[in-house]
Amino acid sequence: MTARQLAAPAPEKGRGPRVATALTIAAVVVLALGLGGAGGLYRALQRQEDARVARGFQQAAETFFGRTLREVQLFMEVLDSIRQLHSLSDQVSPAAFEEIVRKGMIYQRRILGAYGFVQRIPHSMRAGYETPGGAGHPIVQADDRGNFVPMASRPEYFPLTYQTPPGGLGVQLGYDFGARPADAAAIAAAERLGVFALGGPVFGAAGSGEAYMFAPIMYSDAPQSLVTVGYAIGLFQPAHILATARGDLPPGLHARLEENRVPAAPVGGLHFSKEFSLANQEWRFVVTADSTYATAVRSRAPELSAALLAAAALLFAALLLRMAGRTRRIEALVSQRTVELAAANRALQAAMEDRRKLEDEVLRISGREKARIGSDLHDSLGQKLTGAMYLFGAYRQRVGAPDDAAAADAAQIAATLKDAVTQVRRIARGLAPVALTENGLPDALRHLAGESQALFQKNVEFFAEREGQPQNAGTAEHLYLIAQEAVNNAARHSGATRIVITLDYDERGGELTIEDNGRGLSAAAPADDLGGSGLRIMRHRAEVFGGELFIEPVPAGGLRVRCRFPHA
Repeated sequence: MTARQLAAPAPEKGRGPRVATALTIAAVVVLALGLGGAGGLYRALQRQEDARVARGFQQAAETFFGRTLREVQLFMEVLDSIRQLHSLSDQVSPAAFEEIVRKGMIYQRRILGAYGFVQRIPHSMRAGYETPGGAGHPIVQADDRGNFVPMASRPEYFPLTYQTPPGGLGVQLGYDFGARPADAAAIAAAERLGVFALGGPVFGAAGSGEAYMFAPIMYSDAPQSLVTVGYAIGLFQPAHILATARGDLPPGLHARLEENRVPAAPVGGLHFSKEFSLANQEWRFVVTADSTYATAVRSRAPELSAALLAAAALLFAALLLRMAGRTRRIEALVSQRTVELAAANRALQAAMEDRRKLEDEVLRISGREKARIGSDLHDSLGQKLTGAMYLFGAYRQRVGAPDDAAAADAAQIAATLKDAVTQVRRIARGLAPVALTENGLPDALRHLAGESQALFQKNVEFFAEREGQPQNAGTAEHLYLIAQEAVNNAARHSGATRIVITLDYDERGGELTIEDNGRGLSAAAPADDLGGSGLRIMRHRAEVFGGELFIEPVPAGGLRVRCRFPHA
């Protein structure tokens, strides 16, 4: 972080009161928006809840309707089984038939409640029917007062010949179901259409909706011909069917079964209606809901959500008002701290600038001293060693070789002097690198690779990719020294066997890369070298010419030092 980044702005005059006012206004706005939003949220959630309740009502009503249809179907199937039972009545004695009914028709009685048989009798057989040798029951009809009186003469009669339990159908045995217009119409429809038919209301149950249902009993008197000889009769009880179908549905649902010819009641609130065929008639299934249903299924989410939002708005507004009250005191402290921080930052900036200048001066002095020492080694010690090597050669020629041992010693001395000259020159070049210009950096790096390979006995290679040149000669010198430092670190400390120096350019600038196959970042150098002064010096050199230095691990193992620098 630079001193510029650390510098704090000067305190703004009068900012405290403005912030306090803004916080107060914000509290009022938050409160207004919160309460308004709570009301809007409540209305929106209430609409969603109403829609959910309506969907739930429709689903419950559909379930209720499906169960009701199954109960109606069950009633008619059981009544049909009673009709099939009639075929046994003329094959066994009355006592045996009664025993069959008592033991085997318990299920039918539970479904139908009461049932019986109606026989079709022509007028010519009435007298025989009413005698003790016949059924022994007079054929009767009901008068206006509900009493049963003898039936007037008619071409045919439809008396009740059997019922269980006794009196369960609300009439006595011998009652003529053809005496009442509604029942007579149902009997005629059943005979004409060959289907079940609904008759009039049950005696003694006016207003309950209960009615007689007739199932025709037919026998064949000739091929392709059926004759209706009577009817199985049961009590169709809508209230019982609806109570059974309700099951576990929510409370507050009110259902009714009514004939379709009855005018539909005005629709208001939750309402469900479907028409269906019942025997020979068209009926309507209607479900409505009262407040009990809404209370049972409605969620309190709208009220709770709105209350929570309003409470949150109140709490937030209170916090804003409290913050507004504390703003002036806080701003005074902040203003004081800002002034102190600005002064400290200015002092830090000056200290950092002094340190940067000092580091630059140290680098310049170090460079000059290295160059001087290298020059002294090359010009003084190097020249003297070179002279000694030539003098010794001349001496060997003059003296000759008195024996083989002396010749071998002389050759060893000459080789040692030659190696000393080579090493002194190499050390001198390391301390005082070849003269660098913007165009000479590739040659200098190539020379560095060759010298390093000879010095460290490592495979050191240099590759120049796309052409370009650094910003100036100073940048080139720093890049060379960065490469030299990185190669020395890799060769001495990482255990690398191969080091690759790459110089490349693109439209954004240049990039110098030194990559090795050593042990990587953790073991690349001692703490006082790569992690300490070595790395700091390389980073500082990069900052001097406006570059960036990156130390990266190589996926296959090793370390990569990468320096981005500006080009010309």
